[in-house]
Amino acid sequence: MHLATEQLDGVYVINVKAFHQRREFMEAQLLSHNMTAEFIHDGDADELTPEIIEQYFIGDNLSANQMSCALKHIMALERIIEKKQQRALVLEDDAIFSPGFNEGLHDALVESPRFDGPKVIFIGCGGNFYTPKSLRKPGQHLYVGARGRFADSYIIDFNTAQKRLDWISSNKVSLPIDNQFEKIDRELGISMLWLEEPVVEQGSKAGLFMSALEKAPPVWLQGLFFNWEKLKRKYIYQLWR
Repeated sequence: MHLATEQLDGVYVINVKAFHQRREFMEAQLLSHNMTAEFIHDGDADELTPEIIEQYFIGDNLSANQMSCALKHIMALERIIEKKQQRALVLEDDAIFSPGFNEGLHDALVESPRFDGPKVIFIGCGGNFYTPKSLRKPGQHLYVGARGRFADSYIIDFNTAQKRLDWISSNKVSLPIDNQFEKIDRELGISMLWLEEPVVEQGSKAGLFMSALEKAPPVWLQGLFFNWEKLKRKYIYQLWR
């Protein structure tokens, strides 16, 4: 099989300048898949100005780190629009590729044209959300999800990116970017497609890295919680779903 990454128009990685370990981890994964990516380093928390906050955010629910993460996703969408990319992959720097990453990415890109209209394809498992087994069909890999998975790994085209940015321009961001994107997609009728099987896990949830956005238990305990939820939702719940 040809490398699925060759079918992408662009790859963007959300990264904080000081997160050297995460950057090195991601660079090693990219190299192993012959991928090149543009790292979004601008917009760190200490670079937020009152003008930037006024332009993009509303309310006082978000921390500086949460605003920074959202701003970097916005910057990634702006680059996708500027370059008119039809198949752009956005990754957060703690995304862990599964052994089947290339095959899953290929399946997602092949099936994507079957879904008309604006869409975003989540290739990760998000908060350990999975399409019920009873709804899955042999040979099908993409399913319309009931909600957005996390923003650690998604494929988006420039038209859908423009819709998200237009909404933000009119309404501004008031929620963590995962939740904000879900709210936007629901309101605009953007299909939230889930890849089954997912090919990415979020390292800050799986216990590889400490979360930079919210208070969390030690990494070993976070990993234990994650794997327990994975066991329940991916395997146990599927016995009767």
